[in-house]
Amino acid sequence: MRRRLAVALLGLSGLLAACATTVDGTGTVAADAAKPGRSGAASPTPTPSAGASTRPGRTRLKCSRKVISPAGSPYCFTAPAGFQDVSSSATVDVSIGREKYRSALAVADRDLIIVTLYELPVDTDPIATETLEGELKTVLGQLAQQGFAFESTTAERGTVDGARSFQYHASQEKDMLESEVYFLFRGKNEIQVNCQWKQREAEIDRGCQAVLASLQVKSVK
Repeated sequence: MRRRLAVALLGLSGLLAACATTVDGTGTVAADAAKPGRSGAASPTPTPSAGASTRPGRTRLKCSRKVISPAGSPYCFTAPAGFQDVSSSATVDVSIGREKYRSALAVADRDLIIVTLYELPVDTDPIATETLEGELKTVLGQLAQQGFAFESTTAERGTVDGARSFQYHASQEKDMLESEVYFLFRGKNEIQVNCQWKQREAEIDRGCQAVLASLQVKSVK
């Protein structure tokens, strides 16, 4: 049975890539990123922006018990009890950016948890939290024009395995779907955890919290 995800999984790859050419020169995304050094001179070390991540990040994955981790991926997590691995059959309706890895768990046809990783062209750790959230607001605005409603475009911020997390509640009236969407940033990795339900809210909520609690992400610079 093929499973479809109506609430979008988004990638910031396009948005950050568009800014990547200005990061070094003008600091459009990371205002204090290092400028290119002159020939024979060492490049200066960038100073993290206010709200930037200063933790070094994970270098190894140590997940155990019912591990979900696509071959070669820099993340892993534990499959919650009662969830079926449907990574090979889950599909999405809307996507911005090109995903590199995807995992999916389900308890019903439209009640799923999907974890998607996008590889970004820049290291997000030195980028201010406010700048990342500003990029996300732009993406949410694009989705609102496609029928997705967000309870708020102001994120609930947190951390997951040291990665900065931005949480939003989304809904799609046409398919009667609700979703908690988490955007996580660590180094050049952007991971999205989309916890979607149509009928089994309690099970998805339990599974979502279990996935977030067990999720490990290696830092890729």
